[in-house]
Amino acid sequence: MTMDVNDVKWDLSKLYKGPEAAELAEDIEYVKKHSQRISRKFEGRINELSTEEFAELFTDVEKIYEITGKMMMYAYLFLSGDTSNPEANKLFSKIQDVASEVENNLVSLKLELARMPNELFEKQFKMPQLKDYAHFVQKQREARKYFLSEAEEKLINIKNLTGREAFVKLYTEFTSSFRYEIEIDGEKKLFTRSEVDTLKRHPDPEIRKKAFEVLLTKLKENEIVLTNIYNSIVKDWVVESKKRKYPSPISPRNVGNEISDEVVKSLIEVTTENNKLVHAYYRLKAKIMKKDKLKHSDIYAPLETTEKNYTWKEAKDLVLKVMGEFDPKVEEIIREFFEGEYIHAPVLPNKRSGAFCYYVGPNVHPYVMVNFTGKQDDVLTLAHELGHGLHGVLSQTQNLLNYHTPLTMAEVASVFSEMLMIDYILNNMTNKDEKIAFIASQLEGMFATMNRQNMFTRFELKAHEKIEKQYQTFDELSSIYFEELKNMFGDSIDYFDFSGYEWAGIPHMFHTPFYCYAYDFAQLMVVALYEKYLEEGEPFKKKYLELLSSGGSDKPERLLEKVGVDLSDPAFWQKGFDFINRRFLKELQDLVS
Repeated sequence: MTMDVNDVKWDLSKLYKGPEAAELAEDIEYVKKHSQRISRKFEGRINELSTEEFAELFTDVEKIYEITGKMMMYAYLFLSGDTSNPEANKLFSKIQDVASEVENNLVSLKLELARMPNELFEKQFKMPQLKDYAHFVQKQREARKYFLSEAEEKLINIKNLTGREAFVKLYTEFTSSFRYEIEIDGEKKLFTRSEVDTLKRHPDPEIRKKAFEVLLTKLKENEIVLTNIYNSIVKDWVVESKKRKYPSPISPRNVGNEISDEVVKSLIEVTTENNKLVHAYYRLKAKIMKKDKLKHSDIYAPLETTEKNYTWKEAKDLVLKVMGEFDPKVEEIIREFFEGEYIHAPVLPNKRSGAFCYYVGPNVHPYVMVNFTGKQDDVLTLAHELGHGLHGVLSQTQNLLNYHTPLTMAEVASVFSEMLMIDYILNNMTNKDEKIAFIASQLEGMFATMNRQNMFTRFELKAHEKIEKQYQTFDELSSIYFEELKNMFGDSIDYFDFSGYEWAGIPHMFHTPFYCYAYDFAQLMVVALYEKYLEEGEPFKKKYLELLSSGGSDKPERLLEKVGVDLSDPAFWQKGFDFINRRFLKELQDLVS
């Protein structure tokens, strides 16, 4: 088997043989036909169904959703490998249309389930054949106060294809086509977004500054398109949220995450309060780098010029070793991703930037995409995405409707896998300078996962509030972002005139509004879980793997109770920051002094 990263590409033929495959065409027809059939058979009859008929309905719906998910997965992965491929774009658009049609065919049934009388729900969903669907139905019932009429729901689904989803697709394709010119060693070269992100960690401060500058000024150069896209997405989100009578623009995401507005508000407040740790760290980093103060472009500067580079084989072997030491079953699951060709690793022109894991249901193996350049961060990213993959595989014990976790729980396995890697690498380091550099890198990673994501969320809250009232220009949005940037870093760094442009290059804020706090939520939660693992050892592993196997079968609060975490505890979030301060920041301060 090849060990050259350029040959590490996923095998999508496990899903479909190709975009013109007969099986894909058959599946398209199947989901369209059977979603119509189910709708005709059960619409208007939900309150009269027998237990057996309910069981038949859910079995049919699961099959339709799994096939639709598989088709969407194939189209998305096919497009991610080359976002400029016309055939991939055509297929993705086609499958989006099919998914929308299926959703429209089934929307009336969801509305009927949500409006089911309490006594009927209590009676039917205690039955053995239906009890595994009780949580799914209860979620619909709790969200029903935000539902519109059936006609309006169908109209929104259709409208989104040429509205919100079209703008998201335009943003992805448009920004993926960007190329950035940077002069290195007297030679001008063109770079992709992933490559420029790597250069932001270059040992040479001038190259770092140039990487920051070309990345952010490219956004300003394209301000007309990017500002219009963002205003359109946000206005759409705000209008729909108000129409549905959500208390605030962030509320739809909180409802979807099964977390109260109050818990999220507390998370944002505590994280903002702990920006002081970020200030302390970057003042310390300036001292380590023998500078009076860092520039914005220095925040990711490596603290040693000989940072270890990894081959793909070394990265793979290290991830498998660490996961195997945690639990042999975990290693076995992770190994299948490598051996079964479920990973796409090389950096390629027009490939989607960043990294992700895509999973759809109990009968389809997850896939992972990374842009591997050999940096230590890339190894941790690989572990992070394979953590998602582990979660996706373990959740396959659930039925499809209980398979997916809310966003807040979706990052648990990924961040925990990263923590395992961090601990292993740190515990095996003997060189003081290497240790300083590594701890610094991990603190930066945690601050990026918590405080930076919190900064994005605070920006979104303000941007959505402003855009609701009137269109915001690129400079106005940049000004809001710049204030939040200063809130996070304080006076610990010097900023550039172009620092505020960064908002336009954050895909999550375009793709999935208010997604970002889920990272903060997960990081702090995993710190608590990791402390428990260090305290309890072997008994914890069983509870942890059971948590992952639970998928989305219950509310986050109840799932986390199984591993001893209480989300209602006001001090819960602060404990996470206290651990990070004690375990990482204080140790770094001791090493530096």
